[in-house]
Amino acid sequence: MQIQLVRSATLIVEMAGARLLIDPWLAEKGKGRSYSGRAQSPLVDLPLSVAEVLDGVDAVLVSHLHSDHFDEIAQRVIPKQMPILCHERDAEAIRSMGFDEVRVVGEGAQVGSVLIRTTDGQHGPPEVLDDMGDAGGFLISAPGEPLLYWAGDTILCPQVEAVLTSETPDVVVVHGCGALWDGKGPLVMDGAMVLETVRLAADAAVVVTHLDAVDHATVTRADLRALVSAGAIGADRLIIPEDGDILAF
Repeated sequence: MQIQLVRSATLIVEMAGARLLIDPWLAEKGKGRSYSGRAQSPLVDLPLSVAEVLDGVDAVLVSHLHSDHFDEIAQRVIPKQMPILCHERDAEAIRSMGFDEVRVVGEGAQVGSVLIRTTDGQHGPPEVLDDMGDAGGFLISAPGEPLLYWAGDTILCPQVEAVLTSETPDVVVVHGCGALWDGKGPLVMDGAMVLETVRLAADAAVVVTHLDAVDHATVTRADLRALVSAGAIGADRLIIPEDGDILAF
């Protein structure tokens, strides 16, 4: 299995002959929204061209419809016949964008020999959930491949802990920028939650993404690397990729 971090939450996963694009945010640097009023996101350029991101993709996975996970550019340039896999709550809205093959994942959807299941999460503390709405992630597996748990936009919460305990994934991808909304949050994991996830994830490799790209973040790659340098428990299993990096498992 290979995982390429494109930027922020956007990944390309290659497994068992399938190429999956997760949460495409394809806007040019500074051409998206500001989430805090400090700057226009995304704060960095894509490391690949849009054509390179889309090349050979067999299906797109969309965790939720926030603009840094499935933006107007992605909605326009992704071919309308491309399979779009999503949670049930978002299916009708994605169909209304003109996509012909929208699949609700639920307990399982197949792309070739790859099985995808949805997971639940919590997109921040209770006081922001009316604004944030529901979010979650995906479990991605195939015969002979590592089990991947892509947690999505969620804090560390009972739903995430349950997946870590019951599924014992081999690779866990979490969002670790500690973003705030009107000063409240975090909306996704902060440094302490990332380290606790590493502890709970037994022997799994934990990959931290959604970093250094949105203007409402409070945690950077440098912050997380400082925790690793300080000798945090389990930090040897914590992977903090740069945009464009390809990881093999």
